[in-house]
Amino acid sequence: MYDEGYQRWRASARHLALFGEGLPDSIQPFSFVPMQGMEFVSSLLALSPGSTLVDFGCGRGGPGMWLAAQAGAGVIGVDSSKVAVADAASRQDLFPGLASARFVVADVADTGLPSGCADAVVSIDVLQLVPDPAAMVREITRVLKPGGRVVVTTWENTGVEVERFPSDIPGLFTEMSDVEVYGRPEWLPRQYAIYDAAVEADDGTDPAIADLAKEAKMIEPLRENSRRLVVTASRR
Repeated sequence: MYDEGYQRWRASARHLALFGEGLPDSIQPFSFVPMQGMEFVSSLLALSPGSTLVDFGCGRGGPGMWLAAQAGAGVIGVDSSKVAVADAASRQDLFPGLASARFVVADVADTGLPSGCADAVVSIDVLQLVPDPAAMVREITRVLKPGGRVVVTTWENTGVEVERFPSDIPGLFTEMSDVEVYGRPEWLPRQYAIYDAAVEADDGTDPAIADLAKEAKMIEPLRENSRRLVVTASRR
């Protein structure tokens, strides 16, 4: 589904520059989490050397590999795009300290990974994109070891019902324990700055910038009806 998009996005220096501003060059994310957000997620995961992090919706792998490398942990990345997974696998050497890395093409609601294989799970700006967020959370619970922790960044709908963002994100985690929700409104200015820059730069010559400008215009009416969240929970 996202293969053509990743081919456009990775080919655009302007697109990479917009998302990568303020972050290490190696990360090359397609998410809106700023550097202080990455550090916050890292602190919540509290990975140990040699532990295994599973990255749901890993994209080109940068955020998950960066998080694992900070702790000397290993990462397993899962994404539905074979283009993104191939890119992720080719970029492992950019992350010194990474204990191991492998990447699989699979649905985040049906990864095919063994039950209890993950010491921790992370998902960066993916939950709102999947057709069935509850199924993704069930799969996260399955792959976690007992006591293992998940950290998810996403947006929650707070106004009229819209398809873009789900409502009651904490309610998806009722089968887990130690659920905590952190509002992160301070992350939004970076997101909107990226959108505004894309709209201004869209001159019809760069398909990746055009994609982003289109998304920006779609999100504009939702700015007052959503909130930026980080959710953490543990498997019982």
